Amino acid sequence: MPFTLFVDRQFASPYAMSAYVTLVEKGLPFALVTINLAAAANLREEYRDRSLTARVPTLAHDAFYLSESTAIVEYLEEVFPVKT
Repeated sequence: MPFTLFVDRQFASPYAMSAYVTLVEKGLPFALVTINLAAAANLREEYRDRSLTARVPTLAHDAFYLSESTAIVEYLEEVFPVKT
């Protein structure tokens, strides 16, 4: 699967939700990985090294990682524009 979206374990982040909704609305297949923020899993090396901000959401597109919901939504819109 080319996309993986990293979100908070409690699904409480409106920022992660905007990235999630964009993927769903565009019909792009993706895996969802939850990060336990209460246990500071976002600060562990394996996540922190991929997420520029060490926060959620982060989108992985193959080997490319992108953080911040606005950047994720803009990237998906540029790479997969709505066809009219």
